[in-house]
Amino acid sequence: MLTYTDALSHLSRLTLKPQSEFLPLDAAVGRVVAQDIQLQTDQPSFDRATMDGYALCLKDGTTTFTVRGTVFAGISFTGTLAPGDAVRIMTGAPVPTGTTVVPHELTDRGETVVTVTDVKALALGRNIAWQGEDGRAGASVIRAGTRLSPLVLSLAAMAGIMEVHVLIAPRLGIVTTGDEVGGAGPAGINDSNGPFLSGFAHALGLTATRTHTSDSEHALRSAIQQAHQHHDIIVTTGGVSAGAKDLVPAIAAELGFKTIFHHVAIQPGKPILLMQKGDKFLIGLPGNPVSVIATAHLFLLPLIHRLLGAPAPTWLTLPLTVAAANKSPRQQFMPARLTVGGVERTAWNGSGDLIAAACSDGLIDLPVGSAFAVGSPVRFLPFIGWQPGMTGSMPARQPR
Repeated sequence: MLTYTDALSHLSRLTLKPQSEFLPLDAAVGRVVAQDIQLQTDQPSFDRATMDGYALCLKDGTTTFTVRGTVFAGISFTGTLAPGDAVRIMTGAPVPTGTTVVPHELTDRGETVVTVTDVKALALGRNIAWQGEDGRAGASVIRAGTRLSPLVLSLAAMAGIMEVHVLIAPRLGIVTTGDEVGGAGPAGINDSNGPFLSGFAHALGLTATRTHTSDSEHALRSAIQQAHQHHDIIVTTGGVSAGAKDLVPAIAAELGFKTIFHHVAIQPGKPILLMQKGDKFLIGLPGNPVSVIATAHLFLLPLIHRLLGAPAPTWLTLPLTVAAANKSPRQQFMPARLTVGGVERTAWNGSGDLIAAACSDGLIDLPVGSAFAVGSPVRFLPFIGWQPGMTGSMPARQPR
């Protein structure tokens, strides 16, 4: 079996040709930038006041100044100031050359004549944001491959960009499988994988459609064919292991998909499958819900990033607050939750234990043969769409 590192190497060697488009800023949130974005002008683009107050033209021995006008934000002062002169000025307004800004509260707030009440404020260049001190025109402030969060989108607007060049996101066709999923009677189970993958795609700003199929060859073949016609990535759940109804690999091969890898030495998620046909992909996730969650983050997410031309997903390094070890022959990616001062593995009952995963914040990486003491650094990958407090609630558990 491949190691996880080997599997990621296969992903990194894929020859891909991401497509791009230009979008207005208001339509680009969540999209990935196709090329660096530079400042169109200096930032700030002029010397501006950072306080409401008075812009003073200093004069030795003088604490009282003649007010020659008012400067509002968006308007420049066109007159000439001599030593001993001042203008009232508002936050964000251009500062007349050679002045210092004294806030209202350090003056008597005079209308025609103003007196500074704290002589320490009479120093040149106070309370001014200087032209270019944040960044010079032409400097890159957003790198290609960056996802446009609302905050980064506002940075693009400040940089002077009206339309942003973004990569076209891959379309996901989700095909959940299994006669038991949604089935009636005591052997039926609810479909948790479909809603998870739809939400996963939505959190990444991707278009996704979802269908469910039984374990019959005809139904599965038809579902994969339909998904292939309209999507860039087909994501299946279940049917990729060694059971009598694990039909996905063979049917996909009949439809012209070539295997990139099948089975990786990880827990959970060993039966993971990746296939390619032309410029489209099929990624087969195991059926157990925690395996779906893990492999979606470990394989589907890096594939999406590759198709977007974006950097690999970012793992954090955090200290363990409870010791952990991996005695398995496979690399473990276990549900974990953030604690005060670090992260700890979540107790779970195996890859079907969705409750434990949903009460977690992400995955920790436990290499083969590893043993981590309290305080040891461990790699942690937050779940897509996660924010603090966005977890389930752990019920009382029955001892085995």
